[in-house]
Amino acid sequence: MTLALLNSIGDESSGRFVLDFINLWETRSQRLMNALSSHDFDEADVVLLSIRSSSTMLGAWPLEAIAGMVHAAVKKADLSASLNHLPRLREVGDATCQELRAVLDRPGPSHPISGDGRAS
Repeated sequence: MTLALLNSIGDESSGRFVLDFINLWETRSQRLMNALSSHDFDEADVVLLSIRSSSTMLGAWPLEAIAGMVHAAVKKADLSASLNHLPRLREVGDATCQELRAVLDRPGPSHPISGDGRAS
């Protein structure tokens, strides 16, 4: 996976953004599932915009792509298609977070934020 932001991980704000993304993934995923289960396409749209924009900023292209597929279905109010893509979105999102955490946990002076959120 290409993770563009990690090329500049030496910057503390970039490290914090990565850590925030990891910490918010579960909440975003749950918000999306809740929105779709209650047919709240407006809320699903907001959550997907958040996932897509942060994925783009990270350079997490596989996650952005699957979120784009779900988003296209949400924009059409196609609940069946939206739900059909959720397992893959969850899988790719979880894998992205694991990869990000592994990069943050690597020892080295270029990573000012550790995977547990402490400044090095």
